[in-house]
Amino acid sequence: MKVFILLTITLCCSAAKEENSDPKTNKVYESFQIIENKMQAHYDYIEKKGIFEDPLGRIDYFFKTVKTVAPQLLTDTKLYKDDLLNLLTNKTFQKKHFTNEGIVFVLYNLPIDDYVDVLDSALSLYQNEKINQSIFELFIFQNEIASVSVAKNFKKEKLQVFLNKLLDDQSLIRKVELQNKHFRKSILNLKSGLDWEGTSNGGLKKLTEIQPAVLDTLKVEL
Repeated sequence: MKVFILLTITLCCSAAKEENSDPKTNKVYESFQIIENKMQAHYDYIEKKGIFEDPLGRIDYFFKTVKTVAPQLLTDTKLYKDDLLNLLTNKTFQKKHFTNEGIVFVLYNLPIDDYVDVLDSALSLYQNEKINQSIFELFIFQNEIASVSVAKNFKKEKLQVFLNKLLDDQSLIRKVELQNKHFRKSILNLKSGLDWEGTSNGGLKKLTEIQPAVLDTLKVEL
């Protein structure tokens, strides 16, 4: 009888765990679904009207949508970090074309030390084939229209440690460079500050003086 009771409790707990993992019961998932539906409606509208929208316009509209639908994802991103990473790898959540990219963009909002923790998670997810190389690289080499926090904070010790870990992993370098032969060089440019400081033509620092990253502008508003 005791064995039967224990087995029943175990099965109930397991069922509850599965139910809680259902994206329909997760508020972050629900919020992101609304965001993605609104973004899809936006894409459909501009396509129907034949309107050209450059990457800046698309990313700016995305963050404005997040700010309207779920501002907590931007005002307290750290609280939702794990939920967003889980959403990135969830196979049952119906994603639009740019959903994974949008999730990464929201995670860009984290303070740099917390974001380096996310980079470690992204590395693990990539090594375990939970995310593709494109998303993995999007974490490291941030879309400069959305954020330049990694390049800007290249001197941070925690970030330097992570970048050194990438450079020391020769099997990782070989794997990534099958698709991106400039991966190692790009890491070195990021690590040295060349991406940020630039050469005589200027780097991201100069670029953002002309056109600030969307998240930098948004943080002022928040």
